[in-house]
Amino acid sequence: MIPWQRGDGMSRLRRGVALVQEGSLYALLFLLPFSKAAVEILFGFIFFGWLFQRLDPRTRTDTLWLSPALRPLALALVSYLGVCALSIAPSTFHWLSLRGFVGKWLEYLLYFVMVADLAVRPRVVKRCLRVLVYSAAFVLIEALTQERYGNGFFLNFRLDFFSRMTGPYENPIDLATYLMVVIPTLMAFATVRRKANRWPLWGVILLLSACLVRTKAVGAWLGIGVGLLMMVVLKTTVRKPALVLLVTLALSGGTVLSLGGRFKAVQSLSDIGMLDRWHMWQAALKMIGERPVLGFGLNTFMANYLDHWVGGQQLPRYAHNCYLQVAAETGLPGLLTFLALLYLFFARVLGALPRLRPNDQSVLVGLTAGLLAFAVQSAVDTNFYALRQAALFWVLAGLALGLSSRSVSPAPQASPGSRQKLVA
Repeated sequence: MIPWQRGDGMSRLRRGVALVQEGSLYALLFLLPFSKAAVEILFGFIFFGWLFQRLDPRTRTDTLWLSPALRPLALALVSYLGVCALSIAPSTFHWLSLRGFVGKWLEYLLYFVMVADLAVRPRVVKRCLRVLVYSAAFVLIEALTQERYGNGFFLNFRLDFFSRMTGPYENPIDLATYLMVVIPTLMAFATVRRKANRWPLWGVILLLSACLVRTKAVGAWLGIGVGLLMMVVLKTTVRKPALVLLVTLALSGGTVLSLGGRFKAVQSLSDIGMLDRWHMWQAALKMIGERPVLGFGLNTFMANYLDHWVGGQQLPRYAHNCYLQVAAETGLPGLLTFLALLYLFFARVLGALPRLRPNDQSVLVGLTAGLLAFAVQSAVDTNFYALRQAALFWVLAGLALGLSSRSVSPAPQASPGSRQKLVA
């Protein structure tokens, strides 16, 4: 083969790899609410595409993570993974810790790294948001058919024991987590759409909000409340819609709790849900006190829970506070590096807002609000330890980071002029 033919073939291979990688990202966003297997399988396609680009001399440096502006965030990410790896040595269950490191945290954070690189390419964020709309519409169909007929249309899941909507998930809290992340994102996307395409999307958003109310998941309501409040405070085009939705959800949620006789129970420390969490938090604090340096080992909280049980159901449980569980499993260094990772991420994306164009600002604020809601709810639930929820957070965090870096970082395989294109 003569040189120019070899080069032409390599160019086609690069384009093919890029297309497979992007297609896998879109498929992941669509299938994520419905399939745990999709999270694992599509990770492989995205990872090998990313690895191919890092090994190819022509695209090796086309990564966001070589930017000096991202060094603090990259250092926090590597530091947290380092503490997780170190926690395997003193772990009480080495195999569980190794599985948790390779099969969970390393995969989640690689999603974050890889999607951030994908998101700086032209039109990738816009396409991702479109896919998210279609996926949310199918989630809506599943939830509404479950509400109307008792069983979902696609997965045949029933309403839970307390007649709370679960949609394509096994329990209502998982559905609420998905909705509280997606609703602010779609709301921001709706504000930058053309008017002809905007109203159907607003209809989907309102129905998704009604489904969120039907989950009766107070932790998710609190999370989306904080996220929407952030959208109201920031001076972007999504302020007014966020305020309207915030008030609507507050009134709707309060009405549902009052009619169901749950309003006083939510405020009471003697409520069974609050008592269960209090017992789990006490067990987590007990574990942290015993091993504050490197904890009991990554992914071992449930395996050690009964040895530190203080009340409630005497079954292996998660801490239902992700931050306490991080500290119990990886010690205080693990908690500090994890919090540093989250802080630097949110500081980075919010700090980039003044450099972006108005449409990009709106979309980035919506993404950030959903991710902030996730982080808030994680203080009372298991978000970072559930496969689909954790994958949703880190994938959308990658999109947000890539979008926030468009004005200062080159997009791989793109002309300089294409970097400033709007996402919608």
